[in-house]
Amino acid sequence: MTEERDAINQTQLVKQVYELTKAIEHAAGLADWQRAAELVDERSPLLMSIAAEQEPVALEMIRYIQSVDSATVEQAQRSQAELETEYRAAMDRTRAAGQYHRVALL
Repeated sequence: MTEERDAINQTQLVKQVYELTKAIEHAAGLADWQRAAELVDERSPLLMSIAAEQEPVALEMIRYIQSVDSATVEQAQRSQAELETEYRAAMDRTRAAGQYHRVALL
């Protein structure tokens, strides 16, 4: 009976992590990285509580979680690279405007 209860608890845990993962995927799709990070923080202790032995249904959900995590990391890295590029371009424009302003005051 205890093994059945543990399996049910683990399946419920995996379902909860699965739902949080779907919410992370949605937030990342909206580029709402703050919300995605909050959800990751909420999900992390649950994720660490998942046992190695799982029912087949739970294993399917775990594979989905892994694929979403991988895709989200790639998406976050692309977004970070884009932000870095935009930041460098803005800094270059700011420097150019400052130089123009100094020359104009001469």
